[in-house]
Amino acid sequence: MSIEGFCLKLPKLQLTQIQQAISLLWYRDNETPGVLVAPGEIAKAIRDAGLGNPNSTQLGRSMIGSKHAVKSGAKLKLKPTSREIVRNWLQPILGPTVASVDNDNGYLPMAVWAGTRGYIEKIAKQVNGCYQHGYFDAASVLVRRLIETLLIECYEHLKIESKIKKPDGNYPMLSDIITGAVDKLHLSLGRETKNILKEIKTTGDRAAHNRRYNAVKADLDKIQSGVRLTVDELLHLAGFK
Repeated sequence: MSIEGFCLKLPKLQLTQIQQAISLLWYRDNETPGVLVAPGEIAKAIRDAGLGNPNSTQLGRSMIGSKHAVKSGAKLKLKPTSREIVRNWLQPILGPTVASVDNDNGYLPMAVWAGTRGYIEKIAKQVNGCYQHGYFDAASVLVRRLIETLLIECYEHLKIESKIKKPDGNYPMLSDIITGAVDKLHLSLGRETKNILKEIKTTGDRAAHNRRYNAVKADLDKIQSGVRLTVDELLHLAGFK
C-alpha cells in the first residue's frame, strides 16, 4: 500500500490527529525499522491527505507525549514496543496480519542490510521470515535471488556491466555472472566470498528446480555465515554501505 493510499484509508478509523501522526510514523517504520522521521514530514503528509493542518513543532511534542515516539536529534522514531499497539489500531485497513519476524537476529541480521535500498531490505526480510517459519525451500531461493541482484548491482555501480551482458543487452544466467566475478576476476572479492558463491547458487537451484528435493534447516545453516559475509561484501562493492 502506498503512503497516499494509506492516508486515504486513515479517516475510516476513529483516530485522533496524534494517533494519525503516530500511524504515519508506524507506516515509515514498517518500511524501514527504526527509521527517523522529522515532525515536519508527518505534518506535511497530514496536510497533503486533507486530514488537518497541524503545526509541526506542536505535533512533534504531542507525538512524544503519546509515549509511542521518541526523539533523536530533530527527528522522531517509533518505539519498538509500540509497533504491535499501532498495528492493532490499523488492523481494519491493513488486512491480514503478516507473521512477525525477528529481523534483528534473523538469518540475515538487520544490521547487515538496514538503510541500503528498499527492494534489498524487502528480500532480506522475506529471507528471515521464510527461515524463521520453516519455509526453507523459499528461503534458499530468495537467498539466491538476493545474491544475483547484488552481483548485478556491483557490476552496474562499477560501470563494467558490459563485461557480462549478452549481445542483446540482457544479463546472462547466474552461473555466468559468478564465473565473471570469480574466475575472470571482474570483481575484487574476498576468498571466502569466492568460495561460497557457487554453493549459494547450488542450494537455491536445488530448491527451485529439483522436484524431489526439499531444503531443510541444516542446508541453510551450513552456508549462513558465508551468506552473511557475502551480502555484506557485495553491499559495500555496490556502493550501498
